[in-house]
Amino acid sequence: MADYGLITVNDYGGVQIDSMFQNFILQSSGSANIYNPILPLSQTMSSVPIPSSSAPPFIAIRPSFNCYTSMFGYGMSNGSYNSMKILIGNAPFSSLGGSVSTTIDYIVGRTISSAPSGSYGLSVYNQYGKICFHSSYKYIKILSVHNFSLPDPIPPNDYYPYVDVQHPGIYNPYYVLMPSWSGWGAERLLSPPPYPKFRIVYMSLGLKKLSSESVRIGIFIYSYRTLPNTVITLFYENPISLLVCTV
Repeated sequence: MADYGLITVNDYGGVQIDSMFQNFILQSSGSANIYNPILPLSQTMSSVPIPSSSAPPFIAIRPSFNCYTSMFGYGMSNGSYNSMKILIGNAPFSSLGGSVSTTIDYIVGRTISSAPSGSYGLSVYNQYGKICFHSSYKYIKILSVHNFSLPDPIPPNDYYPYVDVQHPGIYNPYYVLMPSWSGWGAERLLSPPPYPKFRIVYMSLGLKKLSSESVRIGIFIYSYRTLPNTVITLFYENPISLLVCTV
């Protein structure tokens, strides 16, 4: 927070404008239909286009009820961010069925870089002459932050931990879940020694909508394969943070 300059706060003490920092303006919003065939080693990551820019995007998603969704990362081309990468799935393995499909809503924000041409209104600049806020733009607002940890998944026991997060009075928001990760581990012995085969499941951390005021965060399966060993590679990180956002 700035020691001098303009600061505005809301009724709850949350900072809305701070002349030290550039706000995230709403650049685009939309919906995307995502499909995952849940086949061994299938192409399970979907790519959703976003406005291309060299500035890193701030992306928040609104998941559906029927499956987990992970905004796993970004795509780049010629030095510009131009897509987001989405994983979907469910847990345990028996719940996957033949395929998974869902629809998500999303918003894309980027830091404000200039005032809109010919617009009237309030402009706020920092001490270096960079614009921090202009009243003509729509801005992404972070309404609440939730921090927690989850235990490690245990695929052989069909144990895929989750936590349900409530945000009373905040209806149908968008979410940012951090960090993104992916890992894999043995879930079932399919054939015994001397030539064992194991079903290896690929996992990630994602979001599933519960109601207009709650969301589930859990570990889910998005693909699988068969291997002759039980090697486990979990790129799993705690603590976990959830940002609840709106525009």
